[in-house]
Amino acid sequence: MYTVIRFLHLVAMAYWAGGVFVYALAITPSLTALGPAERGKFTKAFLQRFGSLTMIAVAVVALSGMFLTNRLMGFSALFNTRFGNIILAKIILVLVMLANGAYISSVLGRKLASFGPPPAAMEPGGSASAGPPPGPPPELVKVQGRMVTMGWVQVILMLAKLFLMAL
Repeated sequence: MYTVIRFLHLVAMAYWAGGVFVYALAITPSLTALGPAERGKFTKAFLQRFGSLTMIAVAVVALSGMFLTNRLMGFSALFNTRFGNIILAKIILVLVMLANGAYISSVLGRKLASFGPPPAAMEPGGSASAGPPPGPPPELVKVQGRMVTMGWVQVILMLAKLFLMAL
């Protein structure tokens, strides 16, 4: 039983960590190759899919982590031992990562998904006007910049958590 639960803990953690790294290192920088509407559609789909599976992985990490902590040392040791303090630090990092992930998904993801194709500006006679200059809207660029920054925050937090796992 212990081996199966530890295996599930590690697999769920690997999924979560891998997703964080792929998001920050590959997906977010690649969004600039898409138009505003495609960026929004892709980000919405990715965050819904990854977010749902990540919540399952986090639940597995949390539940298996509680079992493993209790089995290895008991919950009272969280405050009384060096190893317990490391586990406590990991728990705090997980909570911060969950808050940051919720911000990325709920706030920034929704903002990015709200960008659609620009409306065609028409002159009263029916011809297209010069309209706004080509390129993404400034608000889109701002949201994408925040997503990149918060993605890197997730990477740094995940690296700190992985470091604590190695202690």
